[in-house]
Amino acid sequence: MRIAADGKPFDIDGVGDAGIGDVEIIQFLRPNARRRRMLAEVGEDLAKSAQDLILSAEDLGNGTVAVYVRAKGEDPEKEHFEIAQNGPGPDNPTAVLQRMIRKYADAKRRP
Repeated sequence: MRIAADGKPFDIDGVGDAGIGDVEIIQFLRPNARRRRMLAEVGEDLAKSAQDLILSAEDLGNGTVAVYVRAKGEDPEKEHFEIAQNGPGPDNPTAVLQRMIRKYADAKRRP
Protein backbone atom coordinates (compact mmCIF):
# COMPACT_ATOMS: atom_id res chain seq x y z
CA MET A 1 0.00 0.00 0.00
CA ARG A 2 1.36 3.43 -0.91
CA ILE A 3 0.20 6.30 1.24
CA ALA A 4 -0.10 9.28 -1.08
CA ALA A 5 -0.19 12.93 -0.02
CA ASP A 6 -3.98 12.86 -0.29
CA GLY A 7 -4.09 10.03 2.26
CA LYS A 8 -5.45 7.46 -0.20
CA PRO A 9 -3.49 4.17 -0.17
CA PHE A 10 -2.85 1.86 -3.08
CA ASP A 11 -1.03 -1.47 -3.08
CA ILE A 12 2.47 -1.61 -4.60
CA ASP A 13 3.59 -4.90 -3.08
CA GLY A 14 5.94 -6.55 -5.54
CA VAL A 15 6.19 -3.43 -7.72
CA GLY A 16 9.42 -1.44 -7.65
CA ASP A 17 7.99 1.99 -8.44
CA ALA A 18 9.44 4.02 -5.59
CA GLY A 19 9.69 7.71 -6.39
CA ILE A 20 12.34 10.15 -5.21
CA GLY A 21 10.23 11.23 -2.22
CA ASP A 22 9.07 7.74 -1.17
CA VAL A 23 10.25 5.61 1.75
CA GLU A 24 9.77 1.89 2.19
CA ILE A 25 7.63 0.90 5.12
CA ILE A 26 6.58 -2.55 6.36
CA GLN A 27 2.90 -2.95 7.11
CA PHE A 28 1.95 -5.66 9.58
CA LEU A 29 -1.39 -7.19 8.56
CA ARG A 30 -3.99 -8.85 10.72
CA PRO A 31 -4.67 -11.49 11.87
CA ASN A 32 -1.23 -13.13 11.75
CA ALA A 33 1.16 -10.15 11.38
CA ARG A 34 1.94 -11.00 7.76
CA ARG A 35 4.30 -8.36 6.36
CA ARG A 36 3.63 -6.30 3.27
CA ARG A 37 6.01 -3.83 1.67
CA MET A 38 4.56 -0.35 1.19
CA LEU A 39 5.72 3.03 0.04
CA ALA A 40 4.90 6.26 1.82
CA GLU A 41 5.26 9.63 0.12
CA VAL A 42 7.21 11.86 2.54
CA GLY A 43 9.15 14.21 0.25
CA GLU A 44 12.67 14.05 -1.14
CA ASP A 45 14.51 15.51 1.88
CA LEU A 46 12.81 13.21 4.39
CA ALA A 47 13.30 10.19 2.12
CA LYS A 48 17.05 10.89 2.13
CA SER A 49 17.01 11.32 5.92
CA ALA A 50 15.22 7.98 6.33
CA GLN A 51 17.74 5.89 4.37
CA ASP A 52 19.23 4.43 7.56
CA LEU A 53 15.89 3.88 9.31
CA ILE A 54 13.58 0.88 9.41
CA LEU A 55 9.96 2.02 9.26
CA SER A 56 6.84 -0.02 9.92
CA ALA A 57 3.16 0.45 10.67
CA GLU A 58 0.24 -1.52 12.02
CA ASP A 59 -3.50 -0.75 11.92
CA LEU A 60 -4.68 -1.27 15.49
CA GLY A 61 -8.30 -1.72 14.43
CA ASN A 62 -9.76 1.08 16.54
CA GLY A 63 -9.23 4.01 14.20
CA THR A 64 -5.55 4.28 15.06
CA VAL A 65 -2.29 3.20 13.47
CA ALA A 66 0.96 2.44 15.31
CA VAL A 67 3.97 3.86 13.42
CA TYR A 68 7.36 2.37 14.35
CA VAL A 69 10.92 3.54 13.63
CA ARG A 70 14.41 2.36 14.48
CA ALA A 71 17.87 2.71 13.01
CA LYS A 72 19.19 -0.09 10.80
CA GLY A 73 21.36 -2.31 12.97
CA GLU A 74 19.64 -1.14 16.15
CA ASP A 75 18.15 -3.73 18.49
CA PRO A 76 14.43 -4.21 17.65
CA GLU A 77 13.74 -3.89 21.37
CA LYS A 78 14.71 -0.21 21.10
CA GLU A 79 12.13 0.54 18.42
CA HIS A 80 10.19 3.79 18.94
CA PHE A 81 6.51 4.22 18.15
CA GLU A 82 3.77 6.81 18.02
CA ILE A 83 0.04 6.44 17.56
CA ALA A 84 -1.56 8.08 14.51
CA GLN A 85 -5.23 8.74 13.86
CA ASN A 86 -6.34 6.76 10.79
CA GLY A 87 -7.93 9.64 8.90
CA PRO A 88 -7.36 13.29 8.06
CA GLY A 89 -5.87 15.76 10.50
CA PRO A 90 -2.54 16.71 12.06
CA ASP A 91 -1.95 13.22 13.51
CA ASN A 92 -2.70 11.18 10.37
CA PRO A 93 -0.28 8.31 9.60
CA THR A 94 1.72 10.25 6.99
CA ALA A 95 2.15 13.29 9.27
CA VAL A 96 3.26 11.09 12.18
CA LEU A 97 5.69 9.20 9.92
CA GLN A 98 7.20 12.48 8.68
CA ARG A 99 7.54 13.78 12.25
CA MET A 100 9.23 10.56 13.39
CA ILE A 101 11.69 10.57 10.47
CA ARG A 102 12.68 14.15 11.34
CA LYS A 103 13.05 13.32 15.02
CA TYR A 104 15.07 10.10 14.69
CA ALA A 105 17.17 11.17 11.71
CA ASP A 106 18.16 14.30 13.69
CA ALA A 107 18.92 12.17 16.77
CA LYS A 108 21.25 9.96 14.68
CA ARG A 109 23.25 12.99 13.54
CA ARG A 110 23.84 14.26 17.07
CA PRO A 111 26.98 12.99 18.81
